[in-house]
Parts: sequence; C-alpha cells; structure tokens
Amino acid sequence: MAQNCASIEEEQALPYSMSTQKSRRALGLFLVMVLPLVFTATAQSSPSAPTIHTAWVEGDGGENQHAYMITFTDNGSYGVEVDVNHVQNDSLLTTDVFLTWGSENGMRTAHALLNTTLQWGDEITISVTINSWNGDTLTEPIETLRTFTVGTWNQPMADHEVLLKTSWDLNQTYSTDEGEQGFALDFNGQGWQMRQGNVLNSWELGSGNLTTLENTNDGSTELSLVLDSIWKNETIQSGVLTSQVFDARGSGILHLVTLDGDSESVISANVSDGWFNRSMIDGDLSERLRIEATGDLSIIDESEEGQGLNVSGEVSVFFLETWDENGIRRLQHTQFEALADMVLYEDDFQMDVSLDGLTILERWEDGVRTDQKNEFLGQGTFGLNEEDENSSIMINGTIHDLHWLTEDGITLEDDLHMDGVITGDAQGTFGIVRTIEETGDQANATQEIFLVNVIHQETWFNITGINGGNFFDGQGVGANHNESWDYQVVQSEWENRTVRIVWEETGADPSSGDERPENSPVQVNATQPESEEILGEITISRETGLMPIPLVPGDTLRLNDQEGLELIIRAESTGNDPRDGFNLHVTNWVGSYGEGGSATGSIIDQGPLMGLLSSVYRTLELPYGDGNETANFTESQVVDRILPPAVITAENNTAPVLEELYLEEGVIYGEGGSTGTLVAYVSDDEMNVDSVTVDLSPLGGDIVTMNDRGLDGDTTIGDQRFTTNILVPGLEVGNVTLNVTASDTWGLVTTGSGAIEIINQGPRLFALEILPEVGPRGTTMIVNTKAYDGHGVETVTLDLREYGGEQIELILTNDVWIASFEVPESMMPGEQILTFSSTDGLGETEFTTMWHVEGVDPSLQAIYGPHHISDSVLEEISINILNTGPEIVSPGVLSIEKSSDNSVYLLEVAISDYDGISLAQANLGVFRPFTSQATWQRMYDDGTNGDVVANDGIYTVEMQIRNSIPLGTHEILIQASDAYGKVSPTTSVAVQLSEEQTTLPGVSGNIITDGMILGILIIFGIGVVVVAFISIRNRPENEQGEDRFGFN
Repeated sequence: MAQNCASIEEEQALPYSMSTQKSRRALGLFLVMVLPLVFTATAQSSPSAPTIHTAWVEGDGGENQHAYMITFTDNGSYGVEVDVNHVQNDSLLTTDVFLTWGSENGMRTAHALLNTTLQWGDEITISVTINSWNGDTLTEPIETLRTFTVGTWNQPMADHEVLLKTSWDLNQTYSTDEGEQGFALDFNGQGWQMRQGNVLNSWELGSGNLTTLENTNDGSTELSLVLDSIWKNETIQSGVLTSQVFDARGSGILHLVTLDGDSESVISANVSDGWFNRSMIDGDLSERLRIEATGDLSIIDESEEGQGLNVSGEVSVFFLETWDENGIRRLQHTQFEALADMVLYEDDFQMDVSLDGLTILERWEDGVRTDQKNEFLGQGTFGLNEEDENSSIMINGTIHDLHWLTEDGITLEDDLHMDGVITGDAQGTFGIVRTIEETGDQANATQEIFLVNVIHQETWFNITGINGGNFFDGQGVGANHNESWDYQVVQSEWENRTVRIVWEETGADPSSGDERPENSPVQVNATQPESEEILGEITISRETGLMPIPLVPGDTLRLNDQEGLELIIRAESTGNDPRDGFNLHVTNWVGSYGEGGSATGSIIDQGPLMGLLSSVYRTLELPYGDGNETANFTESQVVDRILPPAVITAENNTAPVLEELYLEEGVIYGEGGSTGTLVAYVSDDEMNVDSVTVDLSPLGGDIVTMNDRGLDGDTTIGDQRFTTNILVPGLEVGNVTLNVTASDTWGLVTTGSGAIEIINQGPRLFALEILPEVGPRGTTMIVNTKAYDGHGVETVTLDLREYGGEQIELILTNDVWIASFEVPESMMPGEQILTFSSTDGLGETEFTTMWHVEGVDPSLQAIYGPHHISDSVLEEISINILNTGPEIVSPGVLSIEKSSDNSVYLLEVAISDYDGISLAQANLGVFRPFTSQATWQRMYDDGTNGDVVANDGIYTVEMQIRNSIPLGTHEILIQASDAYGKVSPTTSVAVQLSEEQTTLPGVSGNIITDGMILGILIIFGIGVVVVAFISIRNRPENEQGEDRFGFN
C-alpha cells in the first residue's frame, strides 16, 4: 500500500513508499501557509469529502495509465494523504503515488498516478484523507474511501447466467468510378453468458442476411445469402480470452458478370450451402469456408464486325472449400463441372460445339496436392460459305471427338478428330486426327530421360477439282498429307513440354524431320495455395478492456484490448433499467470510438451482476482492407432474461414443471436407423431452472443432461425447451416412456415422464447384384442380395406389378436371397427402378428401391449400435432395358398381274411393337407414285389412304402398277420405328409382276381363257402334223423307186 501527503503549492509531486511486510504507513505532510497566522480547524467550517474516479486512459507510452482523478468540492487549497492498497495474485504490491494538482470547472483536482499495472482480478482500495484546508489544519481529518475489483468490461465477477437479445447491422455502400459497391450483414438473435468461477462462457445464436455488391470495369459480383445460422462462442479464463468460435451458415444466390471487350459472361448460381467458420482456441487461429452451388452459365460476345460467340449451359457443380490455420492453408478444394453449347460465328462461318463435359478439380491437403482433374469433352459441326467473284465454295465439317484430360498433373487424353468436305467451284476433303499413341521413356536434347506421351497427329487437305475462283491461295488440284509424332512429357504443368518432334509431310511442299528442341522441358511444380483472411481486418468481437467493478459516475477508462476497436468510456449518472421483471440499478455511460463512432449504454452497478451491460447501443465505423475502407456498424443489445442468481427468496420459489416431452422429428427409427432431437419443455415461474436430465436407460443409454443453450440440436436459447440428441441402437419399438428430472437453483426437484414413438425399421438390403443388369424385354435376370433386420428377415420379394409383371419371392440360400425373373414385355426401355418389399420377424414390411452399398460397417456399428447398416451410400436398384425395334411380318412373295391400264395395289403388312409404332414406311421402288419425290412412302393404320381397319396393326400403302413397269420380280423394302425412335431392320418383300391374262367367250357362253386358246392351238398343230405324216406314208413309191422320204 502507499500513502501520500501533498499540498497544492508543491512544485512537483514527491513519491512516498513503504514496506508491505511491516505494514507501516509512510506519512508525509505538506503544509502550505496561505495566511501569516496559523488558525485551528475549529475556527473554520469543514470541507466536504472528495470523490475518487478512475482515469484509466492512454499515457505517454501508449498504454493505459493506472491513475485516478480526485475531485474536491471547491477550488481551495488542500493538504491530503493518499493511501492505496493494491492486491494482485493475493500479494500486496509496493506502490508509489504521484500527485499532480489542477483545477477543472472551478473545482480543485488532484491526478494520482501509480507505478503499478492493472490485471484482471486485482483488489484495490483507495483512501483520500484531507488533513488541512486553505492553510488550516483539521482537528478531525476527512476521509474518502473507494474499494473495487478490477474486472473485464461486461463480465461480472460473480457466478451468473443471463440471456441477451441482440441485433446488429454491418453496412458499407459507396460509389466509385467503376460503379456502386456494397457490403451488408445483419443479425438478429439471442445470446447467453455464464460465469462459473474464473471461467466465463458467452454464446450468440441467430440468423441474418449477407449481401455483397462489387462493380469493376471488368464486370460485377453480387452475392445474396440468407444466413439460417449465425453462431459465436467465447471462453474467457481469468480475464484472458482462450477460445473464440464464429460460425455462419446459409444459402442464397450468386450472380457473376464478366466483361471482356464485347464479351459478357454471366453465371447465375443458387448457393445451396454457404459456410464460414473462424475459431481461435488457445492461440491457434483457424478459418474455414465452404460454398456449394449450381446454376446457369451464359457467355455472349458480339462485335460490330459480325463476329460472335454464344455459350449457354448448366453448372452442375460449383464447390469451394478452404481451411487456414495460423496463416497456413491446410486444405483447399475447388471443383467446377458444367455442360454447355457453344456457337461461334463470323460472316458466313459458324461452328456449333456441344460440351458434354467440362470439369475442373483440384484438392490440396497440408501443402500436398492430393487430387487434380481437368477435362474438356465435346463434339460439334462447322460450316463456311465463301465467294470469289463469280465463284463460291461451301465448307462443311464435323468435330467427331474433342477430349482433353489430365489427372494428378498427368496428361491422359489428348484427342481431336475432325474432318469435312469442300463443295462448289472447288471440291475436296480435309481432316485432323490426333491422339496419344503410346507412353514411354524418351531422351531430350541433353540425353536426359523423361516419361512422355507420343502424340500422333495426322492432317490432310485434298483438292480434287477446281471449276473457277481463287481459293486457298491459288492452290491447284492435289493432296497434302502431314504426320507428326510429338513426344511430350506427361506432366501437364511443365513448360516447353516437347522433348522430340518427328514429322513427315507430302504434297506440293514435302518435308520431313526429327528434332529435339533445346531447353526442353522446363520443370514447373504446382503452386501450393496461400492463406487468405476471409474477413480481413473486420473484427468479429466487441470492445473490451479492464474496468472497475462497480463503475461509478465520473469514471473514465479506455477499452483497448480489442485490436482496432478502441472505446473511451465516461460514466455519467445512475438510474434504473427494468429488465425481465427486475428493476436493475445501473450506471449510465457514453463512449467514443477512436476511428469514429459512439456508444451509449447502462451497466449494472449493484449486486452479483455488477459489471454487466443491461443495454448498449453502438454505432461506429470499422476499418478494413488495404484502401482505408470503412464499414458502418450499428448494434443494439439488451438483457433479455436473468437466470441464476435469481433475485428471489426460497419461500417464494416454485419447482419447475415438465410440460411436454417429444421428438422434434416426431418419430425415431430403431436399430440405429436415425438420430433424433429429444425436447423437454420445462416451465418455471422464476426462470431459474438449473439442470434437466433424462434417463435413456430404456433405450440402452445413460442419464444425459439436456440443455437450452443452443447446443445438441437446441435452436433457440432460453425458450425453456431443453434438448439432447438421441438414437435407439437396440430393438425397441413402439411407445417407450422416458423419465425426466428437472431442478432449479434453490434445489427443488421435479420428475416427470413422457413417451416417444420408435418406428420399427424394416429389413435393409445390401450386397445386392443383378445379372445381367442390361437386356431387352423378355430377358431372364438373376438377383442376389443380403438382407438384415435385428428381428430377423422373413421374406424378400421383388414386385414387378407396376410393370405388368408379378411378385417374385426370393429364396434364402446360404444367407443370400436369390431369385430369377423375366423382364416384363410391358416394361419401358431405359433405366427402370425396381421395388423390393421385405418383412421382418415382427411383421414390419419395408418397401424400398434403394440398397445399402457399404453394408455392415463395424466402425459405424460402434457408434449407432450392433444392428446398424450403413446408409451413408445408397444406390437405386435398377436395370437397363434395351429397346428392340418393331416386328414386321413379311407377307411373302406378292404376285401381281399388270393390266393394260394403270392400277393401284394395296400393300398390307402386319407391324407390331409394345411401345407403339411411331412411323411405318415402305421403299416402293418402281411402284412409287409419280407425285411423290420421297424414296420412302408412309404406311397407314388409321383407316385412311386405303387402310381398311384402323388400329388393327395392319399397315397399308398404295402401290402404283403402271403398264410401263417391266415384268418380273421387283423388291419393296419395309421399315418401322417405335415410340422411342428405335428403328427395325429393313424387311424385303418380293413382288412378281406378270402380264394380265385375256378372256374369250365360248360357243355355249363359257369364257375361254388365253391359256385354253394356246392349248387348243398346240393340239391343233400336232393334229395337222400327224395327218400330213399319215398321208405321206400311205402314198405309193414314185417311178424312180424312191420312198416318200426320198430313200431307195
């Protein structure tokens, strides 16, 4: 302790000290004679006692002074003695006091500066004794005493528990030459603060909104998030901040616009998961960020010269995750996947490319890149019309394959296949085929060996005819062919990757060679991502520093323990602040921030909550960034509820009451099938519930403490709904009663009970296999699966009734359920989901289309119980049905007689398909109508165009039988497609075309056919020959003795 006696006329302050071990008071008396004679105190009236106020403000070295302002009641002359007891860590410090006299507002003041420094928990007693006044010695000295504890701003020293209501808004909106800029973050929620001994915990839980707007000359970025959860926790031990966690989660919209000349790129993304976490625990600072989104991609680039690029697509994956610890990036994961269509055009040129895959993936863990993938996959077409004077050509090409793939920094695919034709006044072909032919070792120019991909590229450009014009720089008819083999190191990030190039070119200017470029390759390693502070210099804490408890009007102090946030406090008056039914006695104060801004509030100055802010309103400017930017911050915070210590008596205290016990989810599944949030609604008139426990032994658990502090599933602090997370690892089902015990701070205990409903989880399928899983309708497939249920599995059934099939019972064989089934004819083509039903020993039937891929996982069973089947990976049970084309029944060989006049013949063919016929057509060949230019003629089954009966499966087409068609056999082709576009094989129908037979009337009126006439003529001819032969034979020999044949 220290004692100092001084008068106003002292030219300088004199230090006095004494040994704390001897507990002696060092007495120094400085008398100032203002009159020539000495008068006794009895001849004068006594002065009033002075006041003692803290003056903990910045000193010459920039640190806060341990100083006090002693203010007297007039501007007189005083002889005083100042005594200070400063106890720190249970030890009495040796103190020196330096007094500096002054006058303020017509009142004498003495500034007392001590040589000791302040720490949290110090106990200080200051006494000021007036021994003389205006030169008169007082017979009875006047003493003023002040005792207080050194605490931390807004942190009472006594054990306590309070709930706070907080709302704040952080806003920055301004304009630059590049446009409007903005940042806004608001919060509404509740807080909780509790001290137990030297440990003080504080929590805040609520929701809010985040909006950012950035405009530059190159585009704009707008992010709008609804923060479903904003959470902050701080732990302070003995006045020292040991841990701090800030966590925000939400979803919203991200809109990115990039301008590059005439090009505008737009990404509109729906942020499904936005998460930020900053934690400081025992001096270790950690920041984590995760953004997951999907959306649309649009790129429009149009110039005044008629050039343009349009890209439209869908961003299926946009994922970013980072983790920084103590300024080092521990984790970074970026992933982007999109599908898009691209159109590039200029004058008479247009290229259409479909990007079937655009993937960017990179993951770093502790400075090591553990995963990387870049893939570009697509195909397309392009065309060009070019004119030269009176000549023109058309170029049409196809990009068959465009594929580039790197994984883990290694090039795996480098494919390009495109070709095309040239028509018009010049004719020809061209193309490029590029692929990795092989991978192996190759030496560079210095004979150092590297692993390389041999990329074989073949290009050709052939002009087969020129009818005019001056195209291709006057190149004439001829062929150019080039082959090259590029030996590139496999590392995709390296530079000058080609270590050897071999080529051979034929054509008008042939060449060949084999070269090894110098300074190749240049090894470049992937760069580890650097740590970046997400919030920059914006603090997520409020002002803090040491304060006297209690604070009294007239005290001044500087709160500067929070870097970048300094507040000068002056206590002004006392008053009352009604909160939660209590009329709190408070000291009202005002403050100003060093960077601009102000704060006002009330702090409790009596009772165990001394040092707690009952209300505060802040408005200030927070600096951040490198450009001296500031953000406007406003906050309102008030005490909402006071828990222990409740300012009541035991006689007036009532016990808590269990109003309701329920599951937030309504039900919970047994056998570790789900977790649940158990809620106990406990009411208490005095709001002083100390603990709530639930006995989970009926579920195989222990007695668990429930909470109302935003933990273990609790969503609202202080709503009297105490929660804990539970699961049912065993075989319990139905309604189960749980006992709850609640006690208050006065020791009153209440027990109650409530029932929760446990759903019997049906059997789970795992290790499922279907062979084959691909085939047409009618295919026989075999299904094997395992099934588990703690109550036993009675049946497993495949239900095909929705596809027109039957229920197939599986048979248990060696712990595997097995069955075969035939794919129903009515099942549609493509991927089809199968439904299984399974029944356990209690009769519970589970219908499912999913199977558990990971099956039995012992590590998860250790957490969720012995009956748990992992559901972290679920896959649909499906088969792929191959479509078959329509069935065409050939009518066989058709015989048709051609008449002298043109006629129509109806060709009828039976065509069927379970999915329905979309189109049936016939290539009639010579029977095609002159009025149709199409090769294929539509066939009808709708009762029109010659079809007799609609929808009978008989398709009809009209054949034109013209007399100009030659006789003989002709071919007709039949083809059909079903409702899914599957085309049948072509069916050939032979048509025998013959001349029409004519008819004549007989003597009796009968009709004689041409065949009959022909037969009669033949018989008649034979008869004439026979008669002639007989006549010659019977004629006598001639006079030369020759017979009738001229022989002797």
